[in-house]
Amino acid sequence: MSATDQDQRLAKARERATIARLRFINSLQSTQRRLSPDRLKEDAQLAVSDRLDRARTDVKQTIRRHPILAISGVAGILAVLFWMPARTTALLGMRAAQFVWINRQLWRNIND
Repeated sequence: MSATDQDQRLAKARERATIARLRFINSLQSTQRRLSPDRLKEDAQLAVSDRLDRARTDVKQTIRRHPILAISGVAGILAVLFWMPARTTALLGMRAAQFVWINRQLWRNIND
């Protein structure tokens, strides 16, 4: 191999190394930009807002399809919050459900 061939091969190898180094630096910088805290925060906020928008539209559609059920649910929640007999009944119902659940756990067969 002559000296000029070696010099040409060395120049080509250096050129390939320079190109590879530039590609690597470019990839590293784009990854750093994508993983920056500000970018991650923006992506998370965008994802949350998308999910909230989807949930809102789903709720609106459900209310439009089942208005009586929605009104009954809202009335029930308001009654539990502001009407003492309904609140007492709800608390007693939760205690009864808890009692039934505890007894079910205690008296069930071990092989279930």
